[in-house]
Amino acid sequence: MDNYLLAIGWWNLAGSILMLSMLYQPIGKKILNDWCLIFKKEFSLDYWGKLWFFWASGLNIFFGLINIISVQWGFIEVKTFLIKADLLSYLIFIGLAIWGFKEGKMGPGIYSVFVIFSFWIIWGLIVIYG
Repeated sequence: MDNYLLAIGWWNLAGSILMLSMLYQPIGKKILNDWCLIFKKEFSLDYWGKLWFFWASGLNIFFGLINIISVQWGFIEVKTFLIKADLLSYLIFIGLAIWGFKEGKMGPGIYSVFVIFSFWIIWGLIVIYG
């Protein structure tokens, strides 16, 4: 359980740094359009897009730190709750990716999301129910 919480916590912190770097639009375009091929439409950030990226990064930092710190608390109930919250988040992200794919907005790089998020979901389910 602790290994999962630490791994997903550090994963979220690293993802936050990556997301914050994408506030600089040329980096975001390189990552999401050119390298990863996540979006078909050219990546551009207006005021609301920057606000969303900043908000999402902040939440990722919070959840990453909570997952990491929870290992020190020693409360199984809290750890289980956090893992279930992580699982729910990743299921929502998969749903959003499917929606974006069906709407024709996503590029072929979106398939990586299914692989990565499925890894976290399966590991989380094994930790809780296995």
